[in-house]
Amino acid sequence: MQMLKSLRVKPWLPVEFEQQTSQATGLLNKEKAASTALHFLLAVITVIFFLFTVTFLQRTQSFDFQALSGEPWLPFTNADILWQNSAYLLLASISIMLAKKFAERQSLSAIMISLAATTLFTLLFISGQIQVWLQLNQSGFYITTNPANSYYFLLTGVHALHIIGGILVFMRCILLFAVNRSYQQLVSRLKLCARYWHYLFFIWLFLFFLLTSDADTFKTIASICGF
Repeated sequence: MQMLKSLRVKPWLPVEFEQQTSQATGLLNKEKAASTALHFLLAVITVIFFLFTVTFLQRTQSFDFQALSGEPWLPFTNADILWQNSAYLLLASISIMLAKKFAERQSLSAIMISLAATTLFTLLFISGQIQVWLQLNQSGFYITTNPANSYYFLLTGVHALHIIGGILVFMRCILLFAVNRSYQQLVSRLKLCARYWHYLFFIWLFLFFLLTSDADTFKTIASICGF
């Protein structure tokens, strides 16, 4: 009986299967670590904009706070170009999400088109923001003219810096895919990039509301916050 047991063939796994399992586990661990790091970064960014918002609301209650138009509490009167920039950032957020979907299907041509669209719309957003800053300077609304001007340039400038940082990570994602052609890794990276783009889009919507609100809105928000 013992001899029969010893003669039984022991189950074994092919070496390639073990390697694939090990690679998949390693990739999953890296994805979890990257996701945790991203969530930590988003938390830090949230705190930064929250503190800026608090100080901005406090400053609006000062007697010397003057807006770009000369009217209290209204840092920006013509919001047409801001709506246009919002559309660019929304399209960038949608296109990077589509790129992730196409990466899951391993459709190379669709991936490249989506990635190119994400890059284009993001750069158009930054270009639009620069155009706004230039128009304000040409109209005499300089960053040091009054607190309202300063906060407009500060809030939109910090947001643009976070967009530029996202572009650098996004370009690295594309470069790594061009080198190793791993669709699985591309999906993992694009998932995080899409999350970051969505977050920046909602931050921009908040800033848009904050910088284009009227006097009554600012007064109400400030009173609720106890300023």
